[in-house]
Amino acid sequence: MSALGQIDAGVLSLLVQPIKRDLSLSDTQISLLLGIAFTIPYAIAGPPMSRIADGGWRKAVIAGSLAVWSLATGLCTLAQSFWAFFASRAAIGAAESASAPASFSMVADAVEPRHLPRAYALFIAGRLGGGALSLMLGGWLLGYLAGFDTVTIPGFGPVHSWQMLFAMVGAPGLLLALVIALTVPNPSRQSGPGPQKYPVREVFGFVRTNGSMHLPLLGAVLVGSIQCYGSIAWTPAFYERTYGWTPATAGPLLGMVGLVSAAGGLFIGARIAEWLALRRDDANLRVMCFSHLFAVPFMVLSPLMPSPWLALGVGAVGGVIGTMGGPAYNSALQLSTPNAMRSQVNAMYLFTMGAIGGAIGPTLIALITDFVAGSEADLRYVLVGTRLALGPLDAFLIWKAVAPYARAYRARRAAGE
Repeated sequence: MSALGQIDAGVLSLLVQPIKRDLSLSDTQISLLLGIAFTIPYAIAGPPMSRIADGGWRKAVIAGSLAVWSLATGLCTLAQSFWAFFASRAAIGAAESASAPASFSMVADAVEPRHLPRAYALFIAGRLGGGALSLMLGGWLLGYLAGFDTVTIPGFGPVHSWQMLFAMVGAPGLLLALVIALTVPNPSRQSGPGPQKYPVREVFGFVRTNGSMHLPLLGAVLVGSIQCYGSIAWTPAFYERTYGWTPATAGPLLGMVGLVSAAGGLFIGARIAEWLALRRDDANLRVMCFSHLFAVPFMVLSPLMPSPWLALGVGAVGGVIGTMGGPAYNSALQLSTPNAMRSQVNAMYLFTMGAIGGAIGPTLIALITDFVAGSEADLRYVLVGTRLALGPLDAFLIWKAVAPYARAYRARRAAGE
């Protein structure tokens, strides 16, 4: 399920140039489709849906959201304008906001706390695998669809060959939603108050009371997501503009490299976090901090490489290191939060990451390219500058949260959670 969400969202980054060409859009308009069109509805729908999930409807929320975003993805096939794409992306964002908070909460109840990093490595591998698969599968399908002519559908208008990609990646989600609804069990809560025990004011009160951890960590999540979403959105265009690789060429290669590096980083990071957790209460955020810090040099150097193959190789090393902190971060968030408010706290972080960071990242890259660099060919330097400015700040903010996290973790452990 998490993989399909990333596939549905990720194929759009492969279609930057075709959409610009056939719909006569600018980089800034494309960035709005990649960012704000998705993130504003995500922000609006996320909090109430997380309340419903914490109220005992986690499985229903997950299955329903999957069905809606898959249908909305398929409808992109018929989009004829910027605003039609915007509406479809808005529906996808609203639906996806409901899924992840409930999923993270369910995983925490289905797995022993000491094995949470490994469990989240598997979960995140699905998300990152979906992103990689969107590039691989999308690139191959674009190559296949290139031989088809534009078809005019009465009442809608022309459907270009690349638009059929949306129907192909949206359809499987409808079937999977039915499978989840009929077969996936909803684990009982391991500890803490029952559903809907905590009103919203108490959730915010908990975060405020533990502000020495949550404020810098929320800041780090925001800064990191700006880099991540900006890079994901514009990397295929970077390879096309800098090295001349079309999406059909770059997509499968980026996907395969991303899949291997992410899988390696996630499971290495999970093992390190589990090993260090036997010795330190702050293990999870400590692993996250060093992972993000040590990845910066590789992410800065990758766009500057003289060949696409060297850019892929250096980026792959950075990908391994950068993803090592993912399982530790998600484990830290669950282990420091009361059980019955986990979906809502997860939603707060996912709002910061997906709604705010997801809106700023792609648009920031586009605005700097359009109005500062002034040339599409300078996209590589915009990517480098963003990493140089934000990468060290990200690691510093995580470090500020390390010691407060250890205290919050000990408090939850003392409370029997």
